[in-house]
Amino acid sequence: MPLRRKLLLLLASARVANLPSVVCNVWLGVALGVLFCPPLPPATYWPAALQLAVAAILLYVAGNFLNDWHDRHWDAQHRPERALPQGAFGSGLYLGLAICCGLAGVAVAGCTSAGSGGVAALIVGCVLIYTRHHKQTAWAVLMMGSCRALLPLLFLIEWPLGGMWTGASPGGTPHQLLLIATPALALMLYIAALSWLARAESVAPPPAANRLDGRLPLALSGLVMAAVFLRHDPLLGMLGLLPFAAWLGLCFTRYRRPLPMQISALLAGLPLLDWVFLLPLSFGLISHGQANPFYLTCLLLPPLAVLSGRCLQRLAAAT
Repeated sequence: MPLRRKLLLLLASARVANLPSVVCNVWLGVALGVLFCPPLPPATYWPAALQLAVAAILLYVAGNFLNDWHDRHWDAQHRPERALPQGAFGSGLYLGLAICCGLAGVAVAGCTSAGSGGVAALIVGCVLIYTRHHKQTAWAVLMMGSCRALLPLLFLIEWPLGGMWTGASPGGTPHQLLLIATPALALMLYIAALSWLARAESVAPPPAANRLDGRLPLALSGLVMAAVFLRHDPLLGMLGLLPFAAWLGLCFTRYRRPLPMQISALLAGLPLLDWVFLLPLSFGLISHGQANPFYLTCLLLPPLAVLSGRCLQRLAAAT
């Protein structure tokens, strides 16, 4: 097999097209931490954000290699286009990459803070449970959703939640904790629904129930993410919902068939769910005359993540 073909198969196994959305999920946690724990100096959160983004990428890649290794016999019958069924690599290599990337992800997160390392270990636990049970039970999609829901917590566990536990932060009220929990819940709903839809990806034709049942939580995830702004400033909340709703509309119409195309579009659009929160936040900062790298990242990272994800999907499959 040509080296270029093997490299493309390796990139597809790593699901590189989804890595921009992983980084965006981590940044959502940074934005929440900076917002709810002022003043947090940039010299504190920028290095942590970069380090945790690397940790999240390593954890995500580890989960994908582990999943392909565990499903290699099933894939030989249902997904023969994947690398292991084609014999491009040995199964031991994938298991080794999964272990190395997983340990490296936990270590990098742990170097940021003990709490971040603990969250990374919890993500690994969710990956293991999902990998073991996802072909047998539908509830395993909740484990996949939990992996994404925990990404913002990589930062929040120390900033500001760490201060809340120790009393170093004046926050920590139930209201603040609820504001932090709702974005995590939105991510869980979105990914769990998407994973539910993807369960039928290799079935022709896909069960209609899977398509219909997945739409409601996908739409609901946007409302959950926008809950903070819808309550206090409905116009800003609606502003954040518009791009997300428009993309869902495209996924349910133009990209609805074949199912793998819809799944790929939904995966690429995940940063728009983060943007439901980050876009109103950006405009709120504009109204206070703040234009700095933090504001620009909140404003530009989600749409750039969508564009880069769609471009990478041309290189390697997202699923």
